Amino acid sequence: MIVQELWQAAVTLRGSIEPAEYKRFVLPLIFLRYLSLASERRRPGALPVPKAARWSELLAHAGDDDILLRLDNALQALERAYPGPLRGLLPRIYAASNMERHNVTRLLHLFSREVFTRTPDGEDLLGRVYQYFIGEFAASEGKRGGEYFTPDSIVLLLVAMLEPKHGIVYDPCCGSGGMFAQSARFARQGHKLRFFGQESKEFTYRLCRMNLFIHGLEGDIRLGNVYSDDKHPTLKADYILSNPPFNDGSKGREGWGADQVSEDDPRRFIAGKKMPLSPRNANTMWMMHYLHHLKQGGTAGFVMAAGELSNNQAGRLEVRTALVEADFVDCVVQLSAQLFANTQIPCTLWFLSKSRTGGHASRKRSGEVLFIDGRALGALIPGSRKQKQLSEEEVERVASVYREFRSTGRPQEVPGFARVASLQEIRDQHYTLTPGRYVGAPDAEEAGDFEERLPGLMAQLEQELTRGAMLDERLRALVKELRGGR
Repeated sequence: MIVQELWQAAVTLRGSIEPAEYKRFVLPLIFLRYLSLASERRRPGALPVPKAARWSELLAHAGDDDILLRLDNALQALERAYPGPLRGLLPRIYAASNMERHNVTRLLHLFSREVFTRTPDGEDLLGRVYQYFIGEFAASEGKRGGEYFTPDSIVLLLVAMLEPKHGIVYDPCCGSGGMFAQSARFARQGHKLRFFGQESKEFTYRLCRMNLFIHGLEGDIRLGNVYSDDKHPTLKADYILSNPPFNDGSKGREGWGADQVSEDDPRRFIAGKKMPLSPRNANTMWMMHYLHHLKQGGTAGFVMAAGELSNNQAGRLEVRTALVEADFVDCVVQLSAQLFANTQIPCTLWFLSKSRTGGHASRKRSGEVLFIDGRALGALIPGSRKQKQLSEEEVERVASVYREFRSTGRPQEVPGFARVASLQEIRDQHYTLTPGRYVGAPDAEEAGDFEERLPGLMAQLEQELTRGAMLDERLRALVKELRGGR
């Protein structure tokens, strides 16, 4: 596959650049190549490219000693020519870097391959290359990569379940924009959807804007911390697709910033009742944020740490209870571990809906929640020993059950996989939303429980190791004493 070949070739040209930094130099090159190719072919909406930024001009000087400076000048020329769409998107980074000139020369030749020019869909291929490279960079960075990239199979599943066709799509932690790109592919005509997003990290914010641009999409993407500075405060969305940071604030001394959210912040209210904030975990804040930004008839699908299904800490249980009792929880899907490159813990998909009373092309399903246990789904990605992915058939299996539940009627119960539970059943389970409790799958040890217990187990292990070291010292002293007494 050409994109995989390009990736392998690009990796060999990294030189002394750290893996986490390499993407900052490679992805803008793909972006430059895309702009030039689209301009040369006079595609609708393509920007005429200034001479200094044309790929042909850069390629003609690829072997010159000043090619790094020429690349910086090319980025500057583009931004000056189009200060609106490209402002802040292409900073000058090459000349001041430790990129080796001959490696940059080879990268320029790499993205000049005939495969991009001899086919009519060369720009689309560059778009696929860009998206693939983002995913591979994220996988190589491990935990840090998870900040800007959600695995493809999870994005595909969210989109297949929500079926965004027209209206507003919102993602308040949009990363590199994968949710937007896949939504547009599903709708087939991206102009029927409008995209709004927010991202807290500057480089990731630029990644998202470049990704949208390459896929021919327009979006109102803003930079800022969504907790304390909601950049779209009045926005109401038809669809919310999102992957927030798991358990944000749980490891830092200062938490996630709950003290910066005002007492009268409208996001803190569910069905008119003010909710408490958990200062050490932002999971429920994200849930309330999504609910607040849903319009009547809209649905939010988002990734969440499995522990949130059953956590009984003050504040977190109260929010979960309020969401259930106010009839916003539509569906919960539990997935297997290892679907993310940056964490081995299992994740869940939550669906909150404001269309549960019927209308908006959906049936009335008040007082019912669909539970799907997908922990048995997924297989290792070829060539990987630790990361799994869902197959297209598995994605469709899960999505079709939810579509039936939402639009047609109660789907047939499949023991161990899917079942619709009543509000009273959830009350009887003390508002625990672990699918295994309802579909009949055995739960020897729920993943969420283990996630919550892990810090305590680690502390206990450290105590035992310290105790063992002390006993070892005492034993050595006794042996020494016995030897000296002989």
